[in-house]
Amino acid sequence: MLHSNVSKDLGFTLIESLIVVSIVGILLAMAIPSLIAAQNRAKLAQATDLVVASLQQAQREAIRRNQSCTLTLDKINRKIAGQQGCLLSGDRNLPDPIDLDYTGIAGSIQYGIHGNTTTNKSVILAIRDSPNNTRCLTISAPLGMIRLGSYDATSNTCRKLNS
Repeated sequence: MLHSNVSKDLGFTLIESLIVVSIVGILLAMAIPSLIAAQNRAKLAQATDLVVASLQQAQREAIRRNQSCTLTLDKINRKIAGQQGCLLSGDRNLPDPIDLDYTGIAGSIQYGIHGNTTTNKSVILAIRDSPNNTRCLTISAPLGMIRLGSYDATSNTCRKLNS
């Protein structure tokens, strides 16, 4: 009869397994908020790019078609709508949880046939429930130039981003 020299200590005990699972759980609990914050920052950057692209497209379309183009900023539905076909692919919806706001009373920006505008407006994009994660865009009359910045709620200004 052959006797095996195989030890009975193959595998892990229940306590060892529970310790490993507990450590993994603690690490995940620490990492998940950082991952969510990084994902929200990426969505804020995406929304900023979307707004800039919409403004630039409306400006180009006004020049190309030799007629004015108007964009409407919709705070409630968190979207940018173009009248007269100014946005070729239709209205642009901001990703959730990004909120849209703007300075001034009217939520519209109109570009003339030369791509100019009479609107001085700041568009504010913020991650909902996170006041420290805010971006803004300033549209300057008469040329319609767009400047990116971070929004300072205390002074109600759009500060230039440090590059």
